[in-house]
Amino acid sequence: MNDRVTAPHRDAVLLHLVPDPGPGLPLAPLLADLSPAERLRADSCRDPETRRRYVLAHAALRRLLAERLGTAPAELRWQYGPHGKPALPGDAPRFNLSHSGAFALIALSPVRPVGVDIQRVLPATDPTPLAARYFPPAEAHLLRTTPGPAHRAALFARLWSHKEALVKAHGGRLLQGLRVPLEGPRPPEDAWSRSYRVTDAPAPPGYHAAVALAGTTPFRTTTRPWTWT
Repeated sequence: MNDRVTAPHRDAVLLHLVPDPGPGLPLAPLLADLSPAERLRADSCRDPETRRRYVLAHAALRRLLAERLGTAPAELRWQYGPHGKPALPGDAPRFNLSHSGAFALIALSPVRPVGVDIQRVLPATDPTPLAARYFPPAEAHLLRTTPGPAHRAALFARLWSHKEALVKAHGGRLLQGLRVPLEGPRPPEDAWSRSYRVTDAPAPPGYHAAVALAGTTPFRTTTRPWTWT
Protein backbone atom coordinates (compact mmCIF):
# COMPACT_ATOMS: atom_id res chain seq x y z
CA MET A 1 0.00 0.00 0.00
CA ASN A 2 1.26 3.49 -0.81
CA ASP A 3 1.44 5.50 2.41
CA ARG A 4 0.73 9.19 2.61
CA VAL A 5 2.86 11.96 4.07
CA THR A 6 1.23 14.04 6.78
CA ALA A 7 1.85 17.82 6.74
CA PRO A 8 4.92 17.71 4.44
CA HIS A 9 7.48 20.47 4.73
CA ARG A 10 7.23 23.11 2.01
CA ASP A 11 10.82 22.39 0.94
CA ALA A 12 10.35 18.62 0.66
CA VAL A 13 9.76 16.73 -2.57
CA LEU A 14 8.34 13.23 -2.45
CA LEU A 15 9.31 11.00 -5.38
CA HIS A 16 7.56 7.77 -6.29
CA LEU A 17 9.30 5.37 -8.67
CA VAL A 18 6.66 3.41 -10.58
CA PRO A 19 7.83 0.15 -12.23
CA ASP A 20 6.23 -1.64 -15.14
CA PRO A 21 5.31 -5.05 -13.68
CA GLY A 22 4.70 -6.51 -17.13
CA PRO A 23 1.57 -7.56 -19.00
CA GLY A 24 0.31 -9.70 -16.12
CA LEU A 25 -1.20 -6.67 -14.34
CA PRO A 26 -4.83 -6.16 -15.47
CA LEU A 27 -5.28 -2.77 -17.14
CA ALA A 28 -9.08 -2.50 -16.87
CA PRO A 29 -9.13 -1.14 -13.27
CA LEU A 30 -6.35 1.31 -14.14
CA LEU A 31 -8.13 2.54 -17.26
CA ALA A 32 -11.16 3.23 -15.08
CA ASP A 33 -9.02 5.65 -13.04
CA LEU A 34 -8.18 7.79 -16.09
CA SER A 35 -10.06 10.69 -17.59
CA PRO A 36 -11.89 10.23 -20.92
CA ALA A 37 -9.12 12.19 -22.66
CA GLU A 38 -6.44 9.97 -21.14
CA ARG A 39 -8.30 6.82 -22.21
CA LEU A 40 -8.49 8.18 -25.75
CA ARG A 41 -4.77 8.90 -25.64
CA ALA A 42 -4.10 5.35 -24.45
CA ASP A 43 -6.26 3.91 -27.22
CA SER A 44 -4.29 5.89 -29.79
CA CYS A 45 -1.06 4.06 -28.87
CA ARG A 46 -0.41 1.46 -31.55
CA ASP A 47 2.26 -0.38 -29.59
CA PRO A 48 0.77 -2.45 -26.71
CA GLU A 49 3.81 -1.88 -24.49
CA THR A 50 3.65 1.89 -25.00
CA ARG A 51 -0.06 1.83 -24.22
CA ARG A 52 0.42 -0.23 -21.04
CA ARG A 53 3.17 2.03 -19.74
CA TYR A 54 1.15 5.17 -20.45
CA VAL A 55 -1.77 3.73 -18.49
CA LEU A 56 0.48 2.63 -15.61
CA ALA A 57 2.11 6.04 -15.25
CA HIS A 58 -1.07 8.10 -15.39
CA ALA A 59 -3.11 5.75 -13.21
CA ALA A 60 -0.37 5.78 -10.56
CA LEU A 61 -0.32 9.59 -10.56
CA ARG A 62 -4.09 9.78 -10.17
CA ARG A 63 -4.17 7.17 -7.41
CA LEU A 64 -1.41 8.93 -5.49
CA LEU A 65 -3.11 12.32 -5.65
CA ALA A 66 -6.57 10.90 -4.97
CA GLU A 67 -5.29 9.22 -1.80
CA ARG A 68 -4.04 12.54 -0.51
CA LEU A 69 -7.14 14.49 -1.47
CA GLY A 70 -9.69 11.90 -0.38
CA THR A 71 -11.40 11.51 -3.72
CA ALA A 72 -11.68 8.99 -6.54
CA PRO A 73 -8.84 9.01 -9.11
CA ALA A 74 -11.18 9.53 -12.06
CA GLU A 75 -12.75 12.56 -10.36
CA LEU A 76 -9.54 14.61 -10.47
CA ARG A 77 -9.67 17.44 -13.02
CA TRP A 78 -6.52 19.05 -14.32
CA GLN A 79 -6.01 22.70 -15.10
CA TYR A 80 -3.46 23.36 -17.84
CA GLY A 81 -0.79 26.03 -18.12
CA PRO A 82 0.06 27.92 -21.33
CA HIS A 83 2.27 25.06 -22.55
CA GLY A 84 0.12 22.19 -21.30
CA LYS A 85 1.52 21.53 -17.82
CA PRO A 86 -1.28 19.99 -15.71
CA ALA A 87 -2.08 21.17 -12.19
CA LEU A 88 -4.80 20.90 -9.58
CA PRO A 89 -6.74 23.97 -8.45
CA GLY A 90 -6.34 25.73 -5.13
CA ASP A 91 -3.83 24.61 -2.51
CA ALA A 92 -3.62 21.00 -3.74
CA PRO A 93 -0.14 19.45 -3.99
CA ARG A 94 2.01 20.42 -6.95
CA PHE A 95 2.96 17.42 -9.05
CA ASN A 96 4.83 16.29 -12.12
CA LEU A 97 5.19 13.01 -14.01
CA SER A 98 7.82 11.51 -16.30
CA HIS A 99 8.19 8.08 -17.82
CA SER A 100 10.90 6.38 -19.83
CA GLY A 101 11.45 2.72 -20.59
CA ALA A 102 10.13 0.50 -17.81
CA PHE A 103 9.77 3.23 -15.16
CA ALA A 104 7.73 6.29 -14.37
CA LEU A 105 8.72 8.90 -11.80
CA ILE A 106 6.20 11.07 -9.93
CA ALA A 107 7.17 14.16 -7.93
CA LEU A 108 4.93 15.79 -5.31
CA SER A 109 5.58 19.15 -3.67
CA PRO A 110 3.24 20.74 -1.12
CA VAL A 111 3.72 24.34 -2.32
CA ARG A 112 6.56 24.94 -4.78
CA PRO A 113 6.08 24.14 -8.50
CA VAL A 114 8.03 21.00 -9.32
CA GLY A 115 9.40 19.28 -12.40
CA VAL A 116 10.79 15.77 -12.75
CA ASP A 117 12.38 13.75 -15.52
CA ILE A 118 13.69 10.21 -15.91
CA GLN A 119 15.72 9.11 -18.92
CA ARG A 120 16.81 5.66 -19.98
CA VAL A 121 20.48 5.52 -21.01
CA LEU A 122 20.78 4.41 -24.65
CA PRO A 123 24.43 3.51 -25.41
CA ALA A 124 23.56 2.35 -28.94
CA THR A 125 22.37 5.85 -29.90
CA ASP A 126 24.90 8.60 -30.63
CA PRO A 127 23.70 11.73 -28.78
CA THR A 128 26.32 14.14 -30.14
CA PRO A 129 24.30 15.45 -33.14
CA LEU A 130 21.33 16.24 -30.89
CA ALA A 131 23.57 17.92 -28.34
CA ALA A 132 25.31 19.94 -31.07
CA ARG A 133 21.93 21.21 -32.26
CA TYR A 134 20.26 22.06 -28.94
CA PHE A 135 22.78 22.21 -26.07
CA PRO A 136 25.11 25.14 -25.25
CA PRO A 137 28.45 24.84 -27.10
CA ALA A 138 30.42 23.91 -23.95
CA GLU A 139 28.08 20.99 -23.18
CA ALA A 140 28.05 19.83 -26.78
CA HIS A 141 31.86 19.86 -26.75
CA LEU A 142 31.96 17.94 -23.48
CA LEU A 143 29.74 15.23 -24.95
CA ARG A 144 31.71 15.08 -28.18
CA THR A 145 35.01 14.63 -26.33
CA THR A 146 33.77 12.14 -23.72
CA PRO A 147 35.38 8.78 -24.57
CA GLY A 148 33.23 5.73 -25.17
CA PRO A 149 29.58 5.43 -26.25
CA ALA A 150 28.41 4.22 -22.83
CA HIS A 151 29.89 7.25 -21.03
CA ARG A 152 28.53 9.65 -23.66
CA ALA A 153 25.07 8.11 -23.40
CA ALA A 154 25.08 8.34 -19.60
CA LEU A 155 26.24 11.96 -19.64
CA PHE A 156 23.65 12.89 -22.24
CA ALA A 157 20.85 11.27 -20.20
CA ARG A 158 21.97 13.16 -17.09
CA LEU A 159 22.15 16.53 -18.88
CA TRP A 160 18.82 15.98 -20.62
CA SER A 161 17.05 14.95 -17.41
CA HIS A 162 18.25 18.11 -15.65
CA LYS A 163 17.15 20.36 -18.48
CA GLU A 164 13.77 18.73 -18.90
CA ALA A 165 13.07 18.78 -15.15
CA LEU A 166 13.96 22.47 -15.11
CA VAL A 167 11.63 23.42 -17.95
CA LYS A 168 8.83 21.23 -16.56
CA ALA A 169 9.03 22.99 -13.20
CA HIS A 170 8.81 26.28 -15.07
CA GLY A 171 5.95 25.07 -17.25
CA GLY A 172 7.66 26.24 -20.44
CA ARG A 173 8.71 24.69 -23.72
CA LEU A 174 11.38 21.98 -23.89
CA LEU A 175 13.57 23.90 -26.35
CA GLN A 176 13.65 26.75 -23.84
CA GLY A 177 15.30 24.46 -21.31
CA LEU A 178 17.70 22.58 -23.59
CA ARG A 179 19.70 25.72 -24.29
CA VAL A 180 20.18 26.58 -20.59
CA PRO A 181 23.75 25.89 -19.40
CA LEU A 182 23.75 23.79 -16.26
CA GLU A 183 27.11 25.14 -15.11
CA GLY A 184 28.39 28.70 -15.08
CA PRO A 185 26.57 31.99 -15.72
CA ARG A 186 23.29 32.00 -17.59
CA PRO A 187 22.66 34.58 -20.35
CA PRO A 188 19.94 37.24 -19.97
CA GLU A 189 17.46 35.36 -22.16
CA ASP A 190 17.63 32.44 -19.72
CA ALA A 191 17.30 34.57 -16.58
CA TRP A 192 14.03 32.76 -15.74
CA SER A 193 16.03 29.61 -14.96
CA ARG A 194 17.84 31.28 -12.05
CA SER A 195 14.63 31.04 -10.02
CA TYR A 196 14.81 27.23 -9.88
CA ARG A 197 17.01 24.64 -8.24
CA VAL A 198 17.67 21.33 -9.96
CA THR A 199 19.44 18.23 -8.70
CA ASP A 200 19.95 14.56 -9.46
CA ALA A 201 17.28 12.16 -8.28
CA PRO A 202 17.79 8.47 -7.46
CA ALA A 203 17.21 6.26 -10.49
CA PRO A 204 17.44 2.54 -11.30
CA PRO A 205 20.56 1.18 -13.04
CA GLY A 206 20.57 2.24 -16.67
CA TYR A 207 18.61 5.45 -16.00
CA HIS A 208 19.24 9.03 -14.93
CA ALA A 209 16.69 11.25 -13.21
CA ALA A 210 16.45 14.81 -11.97
CA VAL A 211 14.05 16.99 -10.03
CA ALA A 212 13.67 20.77 -10.18
CA LEU A 213 11.83 23.03 -7.76
CA ALA A 214 10.77 26.66 -8.01
CA GLY A 215 12.63 28.99 -5.69
CA THR A 216 16.25 29.42 -4.74
CA THR A 217 16.20 27.82 -1.30
CA PRO A 218 17.47 24.24 -0.96
CA PHE A 219 15.11 21.31 -0.83
CA ARG A 220 15.29 17.68 0.14
CA THR A 221 13.89 14.65 -1.63
CA THR A 222 12.53 11.34 -0.41
CA THR A 223 12.05 8.46 -2.84
CA ARG A 224 9.54 5.68 -2.29
CA PRO A 225 8.94 2.68 -4.52
CA TRP A 226 5.44 2.20 -5.88
CA THR A 227 3.70 -1.10 -5.18
CA TRP A 228 0.80 -2.16 -7.36
CA THR A 229 -2.07 -3.47 -5.23
